Amino acid sequence: MNEGISSSIAALFLTSLLVRVLPVAFNFQFPDRFANWMETILPSAVFLNFLAYIFMQEIQIAAIPALFALSVTALLAYWGRGGLLLGVLGGCTSYYVLSTVFV
Repeated sequence: MNEGISSSIAALFLTSLLVRVLPVAFNFQFPDRFANWMETILPSAVFLNFLAYIFMQEIQIAAIPALFALSVTALLAYWGRGGLLLGVLGGCTSYYVLSTVFV
């Protein structure tokens, strides 16, 4: 595993510990301002990290389907259509269909 993947996994693991385990295990409450920041920034950051990780792997296999699927996912997210589920399904479906044609 390269250094980028290892650091991404470590960052996501530490984030999960901070957000899920620490408040429950130790009855710890983050300050309101920090909690609001985490609620708005962390979900997007985790989703973008996950998306970039998958995209970087798939672009090496099939560049055109990966770029198109990323575009579909980004546009659906930008337009706010269908939420996360529709965005992921749109990207996955478009990648699958195009990868069967181009690969």
